[in-house]
Amino acid sequence: MIRKIYNTFFSTEKQLASYIRSITGITPTNLKLYKQVFQHRSKFNEPKENNERLELLGDSILGAIVCEFIFKKYPYKEEGFMTELRSKIVNRKSLNIVGTKLGLIEKLNFNRRSMNDVSKDLAGNTFEALVGAVYLDAGFEATRTFILRRVLKNLIDVEELEQTNTDYKSQMFHYIQREGKSIDFKVVEERNKNRRAYFVIDLEVDGTILARGEGFSKKVAEQNAAMNALSILGENTNTK
Repeated sequence: MIRKIYNTFFSTEKQLASYIRSITGITPTNLKLYKQVFQHRSKFNEPKENNERLELLGDSILGAIVCEFIFKKYPYKEEGFMTELRSKIVNRKSLNIVGTKLGLIEKLNFNRRSMNDVSKDLAGNTFEALVGAVYLDAGFEATRTFILRRVLKNLIDVEELEQTNTDYKSQMFHYIQREGKSIDFKVVEERNKNRRAYFVIDLEVDGTILARGEGFSKKVAEQNAAMNALSILGENTNTK
């Protein structure tokens, strides 16, 4: 049954191998891993079949490679700079862009009816699963080469991210101080999503809900709420 569904996306294993080689530069040896990359939990409920475990592994491997990259590229920068830049590179927005550019979402087998608003992160999540598969199949050095040469060199503009202010919460506080208003972030929902804690936070201005943000941590949810609020208010969220 799995093979039948899978073949609607890749007609042959040779086609899958060619696609993986074209986007990673690596000749795959364990095609079962790469099939799993494109099998979403909405259709493949068993952990052995869907890409969630690969996504978790890929997230950790990607974070380590990006941190090493920043450490070597900016030898005189302090820890705070490194942490912020790493966050900009591996956040949902950046990874969704990478996954979209690689065409991963078109290959993903998922239930579109059940995904609704969370489908916007599928490209980035699938990219992390791909990183996990490459690591298990080809090892750390090959994965590192893929990230450095294919992703950080061609798909992400690190210098532009370095100059971009993505601390939306601080921007929002500056706006509030300028306008003489009050601001509050309130957790309205906390649930499990993909076996991880997931938060929904409302941003209130003078006691009125202005915007909502979501994320896998309170910090990320607050930043997203602030970004959405700044957009509503017409404030520039890409201050250089």
